Amino acid sequence: MLENDYLEGYRDPQAYDAEDAGYVADIPLTEQLAQSHGGPILDIACGTGTMAIYLAKQGYAVTGLDIIPEMTNWAAQKAIAQNVSVEWVLADARAFHLGKQFTFITLLGNAFQHFLTRQDQEGLLACVREHLQAEGCFLFVTRNPTPKNLAQARFTEPHEYTMPDGRRLVATETQHYDAITQIQHYTFHNQWFHPDGQHVEKTDYTALRYVFPQEMEALLYYNGFQIRACYGDWQQTPLTADSRSMIYVCQKSG
Repeated sequence: MLENDYLEGYRDPQAYDAEDAGYVADIPLTEQLAQSHGGPILDIACGTGTMAIYLAKQGYAVTGLDIIPEMTNWAAQKAIAQNVSVEWVLADARAFHLGKQFTFITLLGNAFQHFLTRQDQEGLLACVREHLQAEGCFLFVTRNPTPKNLAQARFTEPHEYTMPDGRRLVATETQHYDAITQIQHYTFHNQWFHPDGQHVEKTDYTALRYVFPQEMEALLYYNGFQIRACYGDWQQTPLTADSRSMIYVCQKSG
């Protein structure tokens, strides 16, 4: 399913959860919209299922969809351990057909940036439109292409994480922004230290596409969406030139 190695870094779901541990900023708005629209809910690029499981615990019928089998497998194990029922789907978000519609669809964790071309983005939006009910809501987030986001490294020093199985990860990263493609290329140099003393080094790559606000407005409009609200952070403050994020609440138009 994967056309390049830009998603290979997501093959280790425990590492993903360790890096994402404690992040809850997106819960209040997501839960607010879930309460307003009810279920069923579709969580696209659900990763290890953190939000899907959270919403299922609130009583919603939830489907989690992702292209990485290691992610959905780990998500399923987490759901079973927490006695939560979620439907997990392994599929490409640019080309899936579930034969049903949802009142609320989410795309969180800045996953929108992994759709690197206009064709990728339009494939995603076509699938969202196909699966969204007429009065349903589509919530997604992407990083705002501010000079800080584009030019400044997220981490200037190596960062460390410890996995539940005892492995320790020491990661360093470099980045390069291509202004023509609007893609930021990351190289991750990872050192794994295992409890048995084994030391493994691995290099992963990630690419993130940036979309500017006016460009996003046109992209959504010409792909059949109406923007209901746009925020610069999860506290629902207005989007400004300095906002770190661009958070969109949309519905189908026409």
